[in-house]
Amino acid sequence: MIRILACAVSGLLTLASLPASAHVSYSGRNLGTYADVGGSMTISNQTVSSNFGWADGLDADFGDSHRLRAFRFTLTEATTVTFTAEAYAAATPVSLGGLLPGFSIYSGLAHIAPFQADHDGAAATVAYLASLPGVPKEGAFRAMNDWQMTNDAGDPFSVFTYMGSAFDADLNGMASGSFTLAAGDYSVFVGGVNYVAQIGAMAPYPNYGLRVTLDVAAVPAPVPEPETWAMLLAGLGLVGWTARRRQA
Repeated sequence: MIRILACAVSGLLTLASLPASAHVSYSGRNLGTYADVGGSMTISNQTVSSNFGWADGLDADFGDSHRLRAFRFTLTEATTVTFTAEAYAAATPVSLGGLLPGFSIYSGLAHIAPFQADHDGAAATVAYLASLPGVPKEGAFRAMNDWQMTNDAGDPFSVFTYMGSAFDADLNGMASGSFTLAAGDYSVFVGGVNYVAQIGAMAPYPNYGLRVTLDVAAVPAPVPEPETWAMLLAGLGLVGWTARRRQA
């Protein structure tokens, strides 16, 4: 009996030491839908598990999306957006400061309810990654390229089309960038840029506090083309001439 209990405790400790198996989700991380009037939103209660997830997506074996946080937003008009990610130690009671953030914006969304969530370990995702040339892949995430993944149900792949990125080049805990985007749905993946932090690192990785802000510019009113101005002036001249004839 004692041996059985010891084995059970050992098994629980082993499971506790494994990395979290979070799927790609936007729960609590939807930055909203924006029309031509623009707007802004900040989310301050998120964490990133490791300080190297974004940078790891730059190399030939790709990166594990579990080491990043996914956010989403929707534009109903083409406009310019500014996205800012910054270290925020007070994000949760147990989060750490010191995140060196980087992020990438993609056109497209991961599967959302009622579909199952996407993840790197889904059988179809693993098979797809295994079919790619080069070295074996750590995950599906690519920081500055298009990429794709799917879920355990084998639904059609979610495709993330790369639109732009920014990273903490000054190592001051902040990354910010502005991007002109068409109307549509967008995903933003945020992670750490400290690539060397993964050397010798063992799970469970610490949770670094994160705050993000999306600012969406208002869509400017259309400026009349020269031909439009000419027609308008001609029309006003005709109205004035008609009025003078009536007075005569």
